[in-house]
Amino acid sequence: MHTASRVYAMLGNETLWDAALASHAVLGAAGLPHAVLGGVAVCLHGYRRNTVDVDLLVRSGDADAIRGALTYAGWRWDADQKEFDSPAGIVLQFLLAGDKAGAGSEVRLPDPADEESVTQIEGLPVLTLARLIESKLACGQGNARRMHKDFADVVELIAMHKLPRSFARKLHASLRPAFLELLDRVRS
Repeated sequence: MHTASRVYAMLGNETLWDAALASHAVLGAAGLPHAVLGGVAVCLHGYRRNTVDVDLLVRSGDADAIRGALTYAGWRWDADQKEFDSPAGIVLQFLLAGDKAGAGSEVRLPDPADEESVTQIEGLPVLTLARLIESKLACGQGNARRMHKDFADVVELIAMHKLPRSFARKLHASLRPAFLELLDRVRS
């Protein structure tokens, strides 16, 4: 299996990987809990997939400290979009712990300091496979424009990890039927 850094090099997107590492270095040095989610997390969990931005899960109470640390490190804050641009132009978007994982969802994004929800992969804090799949399912169910991309990520993660039906128990009860339907489709 290729590492995520190797995948982004093959895809010609090393600057995205560099931005993920650099943002982690800055926030880690400042002692600010954070976790990678979204497309980079999907890649870190083994599905080779490209993306155009880095999504980070953070705490809302850390916003000022995050803004200060990244600005000091040379990142540019875009107040209109509520995101940062790396010195190389890679977008860093934030999702907030405790917010709904998808429109109308019962599922809330976990605290990035929760050791049960975050693991280390290739030196980066990333949502565990269960929390990542949960966030993808919740987001896909709540947004028709994102559904196909998010559900495709879940399908590929199911196939890559050969997830069993019992994996559904690790997910929020409201998402289990969608997970099982996708699992059945992968197997058929």
